[in-house]
Amino acid sequence: MAVIDYGSGIYAIDLYEEGKPFRSSAYLIKDEQLALIETGSANSHEALLRGLGELDVKPEDLDHILLTHVHLDHSGGAGQMMQASPKAVMHAHPRAARHLVDPSRLISGTRAVYGEHADEMFGPLMPIEAERVVAEDDGSHLTIGRHTLSFYHTPGHAKHHMCIYDSVSTGLFSGDMVGIRYWPEYTGWDFVYGFPTTSPVDFDPDTMLASMDRMEQLQPSRIFHTHFGETKPAAVAFDFSRRGVQYIRALIDQLPENPDYPMIQQALSQIVIQDARRQGHPVKNADPLALDIMLDAQGILVYIQKKQAGKL
Repeated sequence: MAVIDYGSGIYAIDLYEEGKPFRSSAYLIKDEQLALIETGSANSHEALLRGLGELDVKPEDLDHILLTHVHLDHSGGAGQMMQASPKAVMHAHPRAARHLVDPSRLISGTRAVYGEHADEMFGPLMPIEAERVVAEDDGSHLTIGRHTLSFYHTPGHAKHHMCIYDSVSTGLFSGDMVGIRYWPEYTGWDFVYGFPTTSPVDFDPDTMLASMDRMEQLQPSRIFHTHFGETKPAAVAFDFSRRGVQYIRALIDQLPENPDYPMIQQALSQIVIQDARRQGHPVKNADPLALDIMLDAQGILVYIQKKQAGKL
């Protein structure tokens, strides 16, 4: 199932990130103008083109491309997509816009997190012409026909993160702000599981909770996750994300001074296992979430180190 129709002219496209289905999604909104939300990594470019083709859309038909933030699983293919979409305008957070024009720091930061596997995982980055990039202020709007898309700056996962609210579906395109929705087709578990994402380098639990509070005040009816698909009602996603952040805050308070990465990784795995079991799912291990637990543990460690150094 490469394309999912969510109604209101909104379609999810499976990007087959990591070469796996049900991991990452882009969203196409069909209206008087065509808007694409997220592009995935450069390695997902062909999957994105196939999904657009299933919807009878060619890249050159796109009017707007919108990014929630510039972590490469969301935006690494943005330059490729803009090259294929000559009339499209790119919309991003002001802190993100400069990295789309000059991705050099983005490349070095990604290699610092993923090491020698970065290029293999995400593919090459292509810069975008500055005149084609719009830096969206907090509370700004884009009308593409019936749909008005509103942009909200939402730090906590990344300082350059924004969520996008749609007036027609009353849905919130949440990027990585309102957690990850893990489908059984991805995990191999027999249930849907949700947990926040705390990957480096800007995770801040208090800021993340404040951003979620602000987004919930919009009263969205559903959450459109980049990872993956729709949670409806939206309260379900806010609940599992807040619960996970509270577990992480408790973990941080319990850790000894100067904890190391393996300690946090092991503790986070246990949190996931216990959280699933509390919900009635007797999982044996957290192996299906191993990549995200690795990244989340790194993000938590960076947060602790910044806090100790007075850099928050």
